[in-house]
Amino acid sequence: MSTFAVFGMAEHYAREEARKNTPTVILKVQLTESQWLEAVERRIEKTMSGTRSVQLSHMFDAPQFAEQYIELLRKAGRCRDLKVRAKVKADKKPAKGAKKKAPSTEWRDLA
Repeated sequence: MSTFAVFGMAEHYAREEARKNTPTVILKVQLTESQWLEAVERRIEKTMSGTRSVQLSHMFDAPQFAEQYIELLRKAGRCRDLKVRAKVKADKKPAKGAKKKAPSTEWRDLA
């Protein structure tokens, strides 16, 4: 059975990531709150204008639930490149003489 998830970029995700990763000290100078907020906004804009996609949702049992989640994301705010992807077995064969491991999986766009 396949599982489905929504991938893309939403402003909410970009904002949370920017808040976590924007430093408060640059070149041994403590930023004021307004300077830090400006740096966060610049980082959000950079993330939203880029091409990076991340998994935005939990896994769903059926693609229609992922489509409903995409509709909610579009209503909630700015977002880009929203896609439903399915987790499927990878077609890779293990190397000769390698120990048997769990089958590898990968995310593929839902056609």
